[in-house]
Amino acid sequence: MNRKDIFTDTGDKIYKDDSGDPSSLWEFKQILDYIDVGILVLDLQKQLIEYRNSIFYQIIGNCELCGNYSRLFQLLVVDLYVSKNSHDGVPTGGISGTAKLQDRILGCTVYHVDDNFSFIFIRDTTERRRLETIAQAVNSMDSLGFIFSGIRHEIGNPMNSLKMTLSVLKQNIGSFSEQTLADYVDRSLADIGRVEYLLKSLKSFSMFESVFLADVHFGKYLSTFLALAKRDLQQRGILLTVESQFDQANVRIDPRAMNQVLLNVVANATDALDGRSKPEIAFSAKLRDGLIWLTVSDNGCGISPKQKKHLFQPFNSNKPSGNGLGLVITKKLLALMDSSIDIESRLNVGTQVTISLPTCDDRDTEISTTEENV
Repeated sequence: MNRKDIFTDTGDKIYKDDSGDPSSLWEFKQILDYIDVGILVLDLQKQLIEYRNSIFYQIIGNCELCGNYSRLFQLLVVDLYVSKNSHDGVPTGGISGTAKLQDRILGCTVYHVDDNFSFIFIRDTTERRRLETIAQAVNSMDSLGFIFSGIRHEIGNPMNSLKMTLSVLKQNIGSFSEQTLADYVDRSLADIGRVEYLLKSLKSFSMFESVFLADVHFGKYLSTFLALAKRDLQQRGILLTVESQFDQANVRIDPRAMNQVLLNVVANATDALDGRSKPEIAFSAKLRDGLIWLTVSDNGCGISPKQKKHLFQPFNSNKPSGNGLGLVITKKLLALMDSSIDIESRLNVGTQVTISLPTCDDRDTEISTTEENV
């Protein structure tokens, strides 16, 4: 059946099929009464309620309030805008938020149309917010439990070793030679050093609770960083290559936090290259969709699928001396800079780390590339 759009004298859109059957007419107002969103239209000049659909009455649940312009305006418009966007108590643009009605939470979206009308759409989000709060609490407890379990395990191992060493030393302090005593003391100090290392790592984890963003010329920043990394990589026999020019790219980052990110990435790549015949780390970058996509690749030992599942979990590490916090810190810092990280790897082939960084403008030109051995 083909439909033709026609309108009533009042401007309401209705539909009529080719047969002209009156039973097929549906006024726009009738449709609004059947959707599951409460709709309120306020006439700001006359201070009158212009329209309410039936769902609005159900959500508010108070007939007296449903007919009170002043209270509705205060509850759904003024209170919503007071901390976000207001001008003499009247909203100056569309905004979404929540309003509290007794023990219920209402999700509201308000659109201010010229100087005459406010359109308000509401839902009762009480149950959803309650479930979200429970889910967040459960997730927080799971995360805290996981972290404390890791801390207990990481500190417990050297503490148990230290306790055993000191116990043996105490029982044999009169019979051990000076060299044996020195060995036991060294072993104890090594265990204490392990605990100190863990505590220092935890300090690093909380060091960047906030970042200080600034507009930074990415080419100059990366050139400075690579100059610092170059000497250490050369001493290890690792070839560093750069495959990009950054003349047009400006990013909004915290250089101090970004240094920590790249140091963690390069450190992981360096460890993965241990024992490889032709070790190499390659930096490349592209500008696309308002982001710089920085890639750091290595031809190291790679990561197994099983290890990859747990990459960003604290205290997860396959390194004998690792603490499993490097990538956790890296992801946290990038999130604070509105950036992301993705890791792809093949066992015995290598690993590719891709970091997205927001630029300071909307230019979407491809960065010209050259290849250079550093």
